[in-house]
Amino acid sequence: MRSPRRHRAAALGLLVLLAACASPSATPSPLSSSSGDGSGSASSRGSASPSASPTPTVVPSVAVTTYVVQGGDTLFGIARRFGATPAELQAWNAARHPSLVDDPGTLEAGWELVVAQQPGVTPQPTVQPTPPATPRPSVPPPVGDLPCRAGNRAAGGTATYARIPNAGNEVALTFDMGGRVDPALDIMAFLVANRVCATIFATGAMSSTPIGQQVLAIIRAHPGQFEIANHTMAHCDLVHGGGGSPTTAPCATGGPPTASFIRSQLTDAEAILRAGTGQDPLPYWRPPYGSINAAVTAAAASVGYTKTFLWDIDTIDWKPESQGGPSAQQIAAKVITNAQGGSNVLFHLGGYNTLDAVKLIVPGLRQRGLVVSSLSDLLDGN
Repeated sequence: MRSPRRHRAAALGLLVLLAACASPSATPSPLSSSSGDGSGSASSRGSASPSASPTPTVVPSVAVTTYVVQGGDTLFGIARRFGATPAELQAWNAARHPSLVDDPGTLEAGWELVVAQQPGVTPQPTVQPTPPATPRPSVPPPVGDLPCRAGNRAAGGTATYARIPNAGNEVALTFDMGGRVDPALDIMAFLVANRVCATIFATGAMSSTPIGQQVLAIIRAHPGQFEIANHTMAHCDLVHGGGGSPTTAPCATGGPPTASFIRSQLTDAEAILRAGTGQDPLPYWRPPYGSINAAVTAAAASVGYTKTFLWDIDTIDWKPESQGGPSAQQIAAKVITNAQGGSNVLFHLGGYNTLDAVKLIVPGLRQRGLVVSSLSDLLDGN
């Protein structure tokens, strides 16, 4: 018979053996990985936690200021806002937008331009602050200055004008056609496309050329936009004699032209201009070279030309850069800076940089709040 002490010793040994067998699986190691079904502990899934954020990318600073072109922007307007020049903008952006070099008048909305060679340049305000209830648009409307009243000619009185008084905020762009006419059709096409009113002073001789006839046809097709004015028949110097284009032969009078010669210069041209445009150029005319005196004025008035137009801003666009003439940017800066209400700006349809300059001038004047119109409109307040 076994003793109770032996029974207790055996039972105790069995319990120790069972505990030893169960110990390895009863307590999981803290380093154990999660199971394949994705149900592991939060610590084992730390890289997938939704509260974690990626390390931010550091963007190196750029030592320039850029601007995104908006609808209605112009190169001159952008340059003016950031204290630069159109030429600087062209140079800084030539690699990204090479078309700016040859066609500075064309910008596309969305282009990113370098506008300053240092970071953080703040644009100058373009308009005065307005009450929040009636904010002023920051971009001018794309429509042009039309309708103007080209051809609604002033009547009565004899006068000679440089700048037109009492013209409000209106400015006249006037184009002589008395010599070189190679870019004339491109200039006229730009004016038509951009709804720019203008007064064209044409000679009878150049109006008789193939290009001149096409210019007159454009004027005829847009009578509310363009008005024709007389620039004499042969572009002679009516005070001293000489001059002339395309030939000097008619102008070799041997001295000051007579009143009869001056009258014929105007009436001969008038017949050609009227036939080509359907408009009567009377009473508007411009003396070639701006050469005028009392005798010339009286002779012109005797055949109905009582409104003599000179100019207050001369672009000198007839002179090529190779001979010291201005660039398109210089012409544009001169006109946009100096124009005021009543200004009468002199261009030439054969000007060397006229087309590129006008592409800058028209939007530049409009951004200044000036309305590009005809001489008839400017005279309406007189």
